[in-house]
Amino acid sequence: MLEVEGLEVAYGDLQVVWGVSFRVDRDSIVAILGPNGAGKTTTLLAVMGLLPAKAGSVRFEGEELIGLPTHQIVDRGVVMIPEERAAFQSLTVAENLEVGAYTPRARAEYEETLAEVYEIFPRLAERRKQSAATLSGGERQMLAIGKALMARPRLLILDEPSLGLAPIVVEDIFGVIRRIRDRGVSVLMVEQHVEMALEVADHAYILEMGAIVAQGTGMELEADPRVQEAYLSL
Repeated sequence: MLEVEGLEVAYGDLQVVWGVSFRVDRDSIVAILGPNGAGKTTTLLAVMGLLPAKAGSVRFEGEELIGLPTHQIVDRGVVMIPEERAAFQSLTVAENLEVGAYTPRARAEYEETLAEVYEIFPRLAERRKQSAATLSGGERQMLAIGKALMARPRLLILDEPSLGLAPIVVEDIFGVIRRIRDRGVSVLMVEQHVEMALEVADHAYILEMGAIVAQGTGMELEADPRVQEAYLSL
């Protein structure tokens, strides 16, 4: 579905991503893990066309994405939720979800998608008339994911979905990520909560200093002594 090959990204003269290659298969969850400053978010931004690639290829279902503006990448079914979980604070939950359905395909399937989002997140249905500014951190993350799903993505990209959330909410969010995958939406995520990410990921990549240093299934990386020592406190 998504194939990234030899991706290199720089901020001016400072190169931060060096020849990164990975893939996301259909109906799968893929995690990119690693320390702060490794280039994880930069990689996602380049995939979305929000940062220019210095070299390499990003193909989605066989089509090259490098050079396309971000809105055209979204039109093709790739949607990203940034770390900031941006929402329109003055709008209600329902209005934020409506804003998410802005592509032609999403507008045509609006009612069906809204029902699916409320089924995944019953709390959003309960809060649908509330201002987004009144939501808790966990509810804001639910809204961010729900708004992204309203765009009818085929690939959902998540940047730090557990950031700042209480442990019990983190478990709920990762459960939702599994449900999204089971509904036919592939997921690519950057995540600091390595143990939880490896539990749900079909495949994972370790990124350090802008380069992939290890990869494998979630179970394989959980059993890797280097990953255990560096990321799992074992």
